[in-house]
Amino acid sequence: MPTEDLEVLLKALPSSEYIREYFHHYASVTHLAGSANDKSQAEWTRDKFIEFGIEDTQIETYYPLLNHPVKRRLAIIDGPQELLYEAKLQETPVAEDVTQRDGRIPTFHAYSADGNVTGRVVYVNYGRVDDFQFLSHQGLNFTGTIALIRNGLVSRGLKVKAAEAFGCIGVLLYSDPSDDGPANKETDDGVPAQPYPNGPWRSSSSVERGSVHDLSIYPGDPLTPGFAATENATRLELEEAAALPHIPSLPISWSDARPLLKATESFGLRSEQQGWQGGLVGVNYFSGPSEALVNLVNINEYKIAPIWNVVGRIPGNEEPNRAIIIGTQRDAWGYGAAEASSGSAVLLELVRCFGIMMEQGWRPRRTIIVASWDAEEYGTVGSTEWVEDNKDWLAEEAIAYINVDTAVTGPNFEAKSSPLLSKLLYEVTGSVIDPRTSKSVLGAWKERHNKETMSMEEDELAFPLAKPLAAGSDYAAFLEHVGISSMTMKFTGDYGVSHSNYDSIYWMENFGDPTFEYHRTMVRIWGMMVMRLSTDWLLPLHPLDYANEITRYASHLSNLQGCLALPELSSAVSELQERSIKMEKKLSKYQRKIDKGKNNKKLRKHVAKSNEHLAQMERAFIDQQGLPGRVWYRHLIYAPAMWSGYEVQVFPAIHEAMQLKNPGAIREMEERAAVVVNNALMVLRGQYDGFVDEEDDLD
Repeated sequence: MPTEDLEVLLKALPSSEYIREYFHHYASVTHLAGSANDKSQAEWTRDKFIEFGIEDTQIETYYPLLNHPVKRRLAIIDGPQELLYEAKLQETPVAEDVTQRDGRIPTFHAYSADGNVTGRVVYVNYGRVDDFQFLSHQGLNFTGTIALIRNGLVSRGLKVKAAEAFGCIGVLLYSDPSDDGPANKETDDGVPAQPYPNGPWRSSSSVERGSVHDLSIYPGDPLTPGFAATENATRLELEEAAALPHIPSLPISWSDARPLLKATESFGLRSEQQGWQGGLVGVNYFSGPSEALVNLVNINEYKIAPIWNVVGRIPGNEEPNRAIIIGTQRDAWGYGAAEASSGSAVLLELVRCFGIMMEQGWRPRRTIIVASWDAEEYGTVGSTEWVEDNKDWLAEEAIAYINVDTAVTGPNFEAKSSPLLSKLLYEVTGSVIDPRTSKSVLGAWKERHNKETMSMEEDELAFPLAKPLAAGSDYAAFLEHVGISSMTMKFTGDYGVSHSNYDSIYWMENFGDPTFEYHRTMVRIWGMMVMRLSTDWLLPLHPLDYANEITRYASHLSNLQGCLALPELSSAVSELQERSIKMEKKLSKYQRKIDKGKNNKKLRKHVAKSNEHLAQMERAFIDQQGLPGRVWYRHLIYAPAMWSGYEVQVFPAIHEAMQLKNPGAIREMEERAAVVVNNALMVLRGQYDGFVDEEDDLD
């Protein structure tokens, strides 16, 4: 079946009604990782994969560490009578939302430490290291205090880690109304924003659950870093796990945070500096510490428990040992309408479409692996354990991993990608219509991006339309641990119910995507990406885009270094760029011949070699030693920033050495980075791992 016919079919087949049906099935009950509902949905997903034509579908079970709360308490127990307070630690049921019927998930943090602690409360803004340092430099002593911190900007695990490093004995994370609540926001019509259920934003009793796993050290099961959490795996002791905190924490609502902020009023520093004043009306944000004492109790049941990935395989017809992997998370902190039922419904509809295409005679050239991941919310556990379990054959056979995480919360397309995949992404989104604007998805995306980049600082490193990947979702192990080119996509919007019981069918059908047209659009984009990668004879990967990005990153680092430039790295990236230009010319020549219908022995040989080079280029950036201090991360071009988690750091080892102002370490990390860039150069020359390509057709 010609590519053009496949594209027409993939645009026509997706059905909003089918997606709505699947979405209702997933979002009608809570499905926390490891629960009975989670297992039931894994079995239903497996059965639907098989029904739709992926006969080779299995549930693959792993046994990570999971926790569930046994006892929680938060109270102001000592101080002026008017300040004494017992926190509710639960979300108020919403009459309009009839979907909230079964047992709701308690408000807790995945992997939080046990503890019963009492201390004075301090307000530390977003809990970044800079926030702690600012208050410390003003004379605030954190020892023995309980930190009250806003959600956002950096990962929860790093907030708790920073608090622990500065001497706090506990952490309370809350969502301020100025962040994902209605404060200081308007609708497109200029009407003041409303909290759920009257609007899409977080309400006063809403709680953002989440994991306090330190994803900057390693994702996945905390007790088996680097290898799979199989039933009989050798495990670390709990206290040996470097990614776990040692102080207790709780997630709370802003209604439970208000009395704590009132207790700090007039104590310590008033939050007058930019960004510290939140959106609670009638509250003056002071640092504290309070005079009132706060009791925080967090006791968990920790156990090794099963989780269930669903993995289906469509075998390739001509290159069965080359694989395209696609996946989305299935588990959720509650009903998980947007996160993650929207992605699960989109994946299932894509599988249905693939089944129809196979009935009509289509077979992918390369193998397609379809995955529904479990325990993402605990720390991308299911996908990480699967990659660690399969990394040997993945390193040999995988072409790319395409992720969808929280598929739809609104109409605004966003994607992060390995540069090798960016051009393909732009081609596909340029051919799909955006339902709201009637422009292409790419056109609408570019308009928003251009507005955002206008406000950037001059010395800030500008990223392309498809930003690079860091951590925090199921692509992490594929890219950062094995070196598989990856991408993640979503449609975003006004979304204030993340990780709460209010992330429900009612929210999606009233605010997120009432007609499910954006879900349907995501099926089209995802499907066309997979179709091109699995079916195109010449892989649609572009090394010059990667080389150009690396060149910009190296130039940026050299400018930061000033007179201490990075000559070895600069030389390596320059050679890679030159080689990539030649490679792109060669690829264009081959594609022109393919488009003309040529299929001779020489062309087949050259295309096969080119595909091998393209598939292995990302792998070249992997250093088996890993990054200093976090050896699980082995990609030397991209990694999550050490104290952000969600944000990417380019050439992370060099950057961290520069922050330490250590010339010897900078030189060592530059040499290691230059080695992997040269490895990529060797891959494009066909001289990697003893393989030597012919050069006669390049120049």
